[in-house]
Amino acid sequence: MKTKPAKSKSSLALRLSDDIGPERVSESRSDKISYARDLWPLDTMRVRDGAVSPYPDVIVRPADEDHILKILKTARELKVPVIPYGAGSGVCGGTVAIHGGIILDLKGMNRILGIDEKSHAAEIEAGIVGEIMERELNRRGYTVGHFPSSIYCSTLGGWLATRSAGQLSAKYGKIEDRVLSLRAILSNGDIIETVKSPRSATGPDWTQAMVGSEGAYGIITRATLKLSPNPEAREFHAFHFENLHGAIDAMRRIFQSGIKPAVCRLYDPVDTLIAGSGKSAVTEGPKQKSILGRVIEGLHRAPLDIPREVLPRLVAKPRLLNDMLRKRAAKCRLILTFEGSAELVKIEHDHAVKICLESEGEDSGPELAKKWWGHRYAVSYGLSTIFDLGLFADTMEVATSWSNLENLYVKVSDAISPHAFLMAHFSHAYPQGCSIYFTFAAGDGDSLRLQQKYRHIWNEGLDAAAKAGGAISHHHGIGILKQHFLEHEHGEAIKIIRALKSAFDPVGILNPGKLGV
Repeated sequence: MKTKPAKSKSSLALRLSDDIGPERVSESRSDKISYARDLWPLDTMRVRDGAVSPYPDVIVRPADEDHILKILKTARELKVPVIPYGAGSGVCGGTVAIHGGIILDLKGMNRILGIDEKSHAAEIEAGIVGEIMERELNRRGYTVGHFPSSIYCSTLGGWLATRSAGQLSAKYGKIEDRVLSLRAILSNGDIIETVKSPRSATGPDWTQAMVGSEGAYGIITRATLKLSPNPEAREFHAFHFENLHGAIDAMRRIFQSGIKPAVCRLYDPVDTLIAGSGKSAVTEGPKQKSILGRVIEGLHRAPLDIPREVLPRLVAKPRLLNDMLRKRAAKCRLILTFEGSAELVKIEHDHAVKICLESEGEDSGPELAKKWWGHRYAVSYGLSTIFDLGLFADTMEVATSWSNLENLYVKVSDAISPHAFLMAHFSHAYPQGCSIYFTFAAGDGDSLRLQQKYRHIWNEGLDAAAKAGGAISHHHGIGILKQHFLEHEHGEAIKIIRALKSAFDPVGILNPGKLGV
């Protein structure tokens, strides 16, 4: 039997192979398919239907900055786009190679370069996967305190590029609060490195200009992060409130009192119902349900006397499903976690409990919070079930001040609920305000109509958020999904974003078509 001759490499791949070695360059079809998208649900629907996003032309895996400089030199000469890529866990289409080009997979640059014990800071390469980084720092007695639900499949560079938030942001802040300085390579080969200082008064903060730039300004290669000691103690508690207004007020009072819980998550009545109102209803490890599974179980427990096999179809009938849930839903659940030194944890825990009791919260003890903690990364792994059933699920995270929070919740809920099953929780809180994390799912028998429905829901939801005075993204970034609303949020300052793009990327090859440009 004759073997099929190997496909010859393109001129671009040959040039890059000369630059960094052929083992670091791939044009394989499987790699192109794998790197053609992130976890944007719209692209997941397309893949399910046999389509994919635009392919990159080639995937490269640099080992160091010298490799990146050589890749950029070739890209400049050939006028080829370069898209920095971490682990592909984004949900907004931020790494889609709209115009083809080079996917720059940075996971080979994954070292902890050094720890400054006295300053509680560490210099770390951008390609390191979050869980690996955290485990190694824990071994040395430290934590970054950044725990996104994607920690097993996301990188430091991706966190910085999208202004990521972790589940413990109430105590440790978002990633922009944990970064002291960074180093990045611009498209013309210049290297910028910001000063390793907790504060400066020398004009614009270029660290923060690069954070959130989604690969459109430069390629972040390393960063110096703030560290905290591993927590000595941890306390858990949960409360139930009769209504959302009272629960939000208790949450606000906790943060404005100066307390910093590691976790403070308030579930709206529907999300509380779906999770189960009793201690025994919390799902266990391997049995952790997908969002759809939780809906089914919640409706079955209600009880609404509906055959279990019929329940998934209700997701495709959102008005009926949302009405059913709202009639059954009542209480709101608040989950609290505190960590740090034993003395401080006790003080913060006791004071928060006092505030919740004063706000007429029903003390539900520690178990619900402990069980949430034990399975806090599990929910993301159940989403494939929903797409397999011909449905989709997604999340929309918006934010605003405490005085506007309930208004934002109502306006976005009213915009989405006619078109999708909807529930929400409140997390990532601050003394001045809070984020709302909407989860929605919908279906349609026709795949094209389903994609149109998805776009319509996002347009309606973001339009409602913008008109209500909310930020249209708290921590998932922009990508393709949200960029058409950037001008609404930034106003005339969108011109500055475009001017910075021209200054940082004068040759226009870094992740083109993103960041409103």
